[in-house]
Amino acid sequence: MRAFTCLAVSAVFLVVPFSAASARANVYRCVSPGGQVSYQQFPCHSDDAPIKLRDPGSGWSPLRPGERALLDSYRKEAAERRRKRPTAQKKVPKESPACWNRRKQLEAVRAKLRRGYTLNESDKLHRKRNNYEDYLRQFCS
Repeated sequence: MRAFTCLAVSAVFLVVPFSAASARANVYRCVSPGGQVSYQQFPCHSDDAPIKLRDPGSGWSPLRPGERALLDSYRKEAAERRRKRPTAQKKVPKESPACWNRRKQLEAVRAKLRRGYTLNESDKLHRKRNNYEDYLRQFCS
């Protein structure tokens, strides 16, 4: 029994390295008479040679010179925007409470007109809207 186990373990050690080499299958590029391209494991014709596949590098790869220059320009623009100080905003005079109230009332009337209203409310809402707009035009620039 012990001899059989040793034989099985040694067989595994002999087979594993060869199976890893054969795990990478050949790939053939075939073009049909209609121009359609397909890739397969078996050659289309007897004289076809397999495509050479490159192993993709894993992990991080450095930027190409053009990409590096573009990234540097983006970083430079962002740094300039951060360096620029915002211009002093003009002080806007605080709106009077009366004007603020009329604006809010006008918004409420406009919302009611958009949502819908009954026939009885129509004239009243339109008159209110016109009055609020006139007041704001005259006293609240």
